[in-house]
Amino acid sequence: MREEVGLGSAVDQVVERVEVRAAETAEVRAPHTQRVNRVVEPGGCPPHGGRLIDRRLRGAALESARQEAATLPALVIDQDQVVTLEMIATGVLSPLEGFMGEDNYRSVLHEKRLASGLPWTIPMTLAPAGELNRAVTARLGRGDRVALADQSGHRWAVLTVTEKFTYDRDERAVQVFATDERRHPGVDYIHRRMGDTCLAGPIDLLERPDWGPFEKYRLEPVDTRRVFFEERGWRTVVGFQTANPLHRGHEYLQKCALEIIDGLFIHPIVETTRKAYFRNEYRIEAYKAALDNYYPADRVVLAPLRVTMTYAGPREAILHAIVRKNFGCTHFIVGRDHAGFGGYYDKYAAWRIFDEYDQAELGIQPLFFRDSFYCTRCGTVATEKTCPHGEEYHLTMSGTGVQDILRYGYLPPKEILRPEVGQVIIQGIQPKGTDADGAGDIAGSATAPAAATGVAGITGAAGGTGGSNSTTDANGSVSTVSTGDGQAIKPVADTIKGLFPYYLTHHRLGGKRRRRRLDPAELTMRDLEAALAEGRERAGEVYQEVFEAVAGLFDIARAADRGGRIAALREALRRQKELITALEEKVRVAQEEVPDPFMFQDRPEAQRELDSAREIAREIAGLAERDPDFKARVWNPMPYEEYRR
Repeated sequence: MREEVGLGSAVDQVVERVEVRAAETAEVRAPHTQRVNRVVEPGGCPPHGGRLIDRRLRGAALESARQEAATLPALVIDQDQVVTLEMIATGVLSPLEGFMGEDNYRSVLHEKRLASGLPWTIPMTLAPAGELNRAVTARLGRGDRVALADQSGHRWAVLTVTEKFTYDRDERAVQVFATDERRHPGVDYIHRRMGDTCLAGPIDLLERPDWGPFEKYRLEPVDTRRVFFEERGWRTVVGFQTANPLHRGHEYLQKCALEIIDGLFIHPIVETTRKAYFRNEYRIEAYKAALDNYYPADRVVLAPLRVTMTYAGPREAILHAIVRKNFGCTHFIVGRDHAGFGGYYDKYAAWRIFDEYDQAELGIQPLFFRDSFYCTRCGTVATEKTCPHGEEYHLTMSGTGVQDILRYGYLPPKEILRPEVGQVIIQGIQPKGTDADGAGDIAGSATAPAAATGVAGITGAAGGTGGSNSTTDANGSVSTVSTGDGQAIKPVADTIKGLFPYYLTHHRLGGKRRRRRLDPAELTMRDLEAALAEGRERAGEVYQEVFEAVAGLFDIARAADRGGRIAALREALRRQKELITALEEKVRVAQEEVPDPFMFQDRPEAQRELDSAREIAREIAGLAERDPDFKARVWNPMPYEEYRR
């Protein structure tokens, strides 16, 4: 069942809650498989496959395996594979107990299911690369045990080989990533970091990797299930995955979900994503800053997750949902282009793939949210489903846009990013807004008022009329060529379009349309600074102006009226009347005809000036000369006590 959520629909839609109790039995039928009975664990959904896997050795078994591992041949694995070992051993990837055999591999590749029919979308295989690994692999047979070690020689696990098989790299790439282009990081990994032969079999984890600064936040599936259901008493939990700091769009959709679900599990990815723009320690502290100030403490759990991202788009969205199911989540938030990369997937492909599975067999409810923005006319965060206003009123919630403007050295408007979050995360953004040679400094002002026409031109901006030009390398990667302004990170047009969509088409936020749409190629740092300044200053003003106009007309009791606006209007009316008196005298003495109309005014022209001044006075009077007690608005002055009888 697809469930798409917006601010209105989050409250108004009927959402099927997951009500489970001890000893209840859930029946799940996967296509082409027999009926399987599963005992649902008390509080929350069962792990994928019905049992939470634990492949960590302890006690005497651990000591024996360590001694054995020291004598076994070893395969050298990379950091991503160490992470996968840990995920298997701690139940994150339940029901997998090790690396897939060929039947499961081919079924996942072509059917998006394990051979048993259980939903699964990403092949979990071990194909160690390199000459030494190839030699070790060649000597291994069914039943052999082999140690799995990192490049330092540290032995993390033992694999019991059940099977060896080869695979086609291009077939795997096209099936999993829908492309064979090496520019895609997942495809590149297949060709550059995987060997020719896959080894299958269960693993035994000898040691759980230490997470360093994140160790104190670590929660494994067995831990979260205890926290969610035993300690907190939740029945439903929604999982949220992120690799970015929490902006206001994230906050909006999380709180929409909390209106209908008991608890929120914020599960940021750390360490093993592609080269991080945000240093992980800063991201965790930024999450804490948001939670401490804007979330109810008893409704939220925060824990990092080490996971190998492959950027498989829709397939990875399913895997991430399964992972959260194993942690105990009953719901999972799926954003637009989840786990996407470089436009390889349709932006809603990660939603449509959930239609390929029956809700019961997947066992977790996806929640779909459209792109959010701050609408200055609505005065709130919204989506296209809940806001009727055009882009001229919008500040866009874009993770990429936030990332870029932070790298330029500016905090976005508070309507996009909470200042407490911005304080922390701007210190951890990489790279900073300087040239590659360090020649430039981050400077300029984003607090000066933006110009109302054309290119902004804020005084003191470091960018001047300079900027940066983008180039594309042989692999299709976009880079920038600095012009020496100290802020050449990427073309500023991308950032402006990503956060301030009004700027290209309108003079101001919520203002008049430009006669000609600005050419993105001509935008400079001055434009970015102008758009930012306008966003900071006008975001709260647009709706306030609407409110003040209505309140000024319809407040019946006037004690709360600040009085300044009416006083100014009355003073303007007084001045206008004085001007009218002067113009009346001018009309009285003017000649009907003059010898030189370019040097002198005749009476008809003077009369037109007078008529215009009188019309303006009538307009001012309509606003200024009103009954100060608003008696016309009080149509039923009956005492409240009598009204109730």
